[in-house]
Amino acid sequence: MVSVTHLEFAYTQEPKRMKSIVMCTYLGAISLGNFFTAQFNKYNQNPDGTVKFEGASYFYFFVVVMVVAAILFLPVVRFYKGRTYIQDEVETPDNGL
Repeated sequence: MVSVTHLEFAYTQEPKRMKSIVMCTYLGAISLGNFFTAQFNKYNQNPDGTVKFEGASYFYFFVVVMVVAAILFLPVVRFYKGRTYIQDEVETPDNGL
């Protein structure tokens, strides 16, 4: 669900020359998030097969992480000024094929 929002951001708010960098940072952030989740799940597992956080407390942990990330992101939001870059539609040459 977040991917669609980021794709729209990448294609409307960034100049054409920056689109691949924006997508690279997005995919890198997704990779880091997946790595964080994997490491947490490794930590959460006890040697005897039980888990430290189970049920709702497992999900509340991730809620707290998301709230902290949102708070840390607030300074970026405060100073962000949106721009819309309309991409030129370039006609492709017809070679008679």
